[in-house]
Amino acid sequence: MNSMTGGSEAAPRHYAQVAATDDIEDLGQDRAHTARVHNYWLGGFTHYLVDRAAGDAALETVPSIALTTLASHTFAHRVARHLTDLGVRQFLNLGVGLPVQPYLHETVQAGASNTSTLYIDIDPIALAYGDALLTGARSDCLEADVRTPGALLTTVRRHGGINLDRPVALLVHGLLELLADEEDPHGIVQTLLHGLAPGSHLSVTHYAADLAPGAVAALVSTYQEHGIRFQPRPREAVERFLTGLDAGTGLTTAHRWHPRPAHAPSPVTDEQVPLYAGVGRLL
Repeated sequence: MNSMTGGSEAAPRHYAQVAATDDIEDLGQDRAHTARVHNYWLGGFTHYLVDRAAGDAALETVPSIALTTLASHTFAHRVARHLTDLGVRQFLNLGVGLPVQPYLHETVQAGASNTSTLYIDIDPIALAYGDALLTGARSDCLEADVRTPGALLTTVRRHGGINLDRPVALLVHGLLELLADEEDPHGIVQTLLHGLAPGSHLSVTHYAADLAPGAVAALVSTYQEHGIRFQPRPREAVERFLTGLDAGTGLTTAHRWHPRPAHAPSPVTDEQVPLYAGVGRLL
């Protein structure tokens, strides 16, 4: 999850422009952060000792966790290529984390050069790296908090990089399991969808509580020991995020969604990669 609030009346900020000011008091460098842990597992360089310690502890508990992270990363790019092929030209990526190549905007622009991507996060380090690596002629990185979805949509509209009156691909990957039930993740997603035009798509991933329950429970405990809140959910709870959408073949696991090459047998099991994934179209 992230650490700054968004949706103020001020204009959206590029984080590199404010990173050196006095309003940044806590970068969270003394405690593990899921974005930096995932960066570590994916072979990136943006992590600290505390993140590596948490990542190594999780690997010891659930050796396939890095494989799950890789499956999430590759799923995001398959979804991006698929939706670009369907004619989607606007992507709104929530909880971008710490960028690892290939970057999403590169993937979609390879399919259609006129595609625009807007990355949203609230973690100060993620925003600083996003400003440096993800901004370009048709891509940008903004500060906003998914926990205030109405304000997030206002921030997006004010920025103008994508037009919410036209279809958008809303990507919510690796984020919802960082929200507690009392934060109403289902209500957050529904509010975001209500702000999008018909023909928009939602792509969601969520760690499964019921595919490898023993390993997942151990992972939750390990994360908690390192100060990371993590709430996997069962299939029926994840399916609710697709309520009211044309979800095609429905919910599956990330490594089984539109595999490349098509119909290729998966070399891993759902128990090894317990990550639900689904894509739905707003009618």
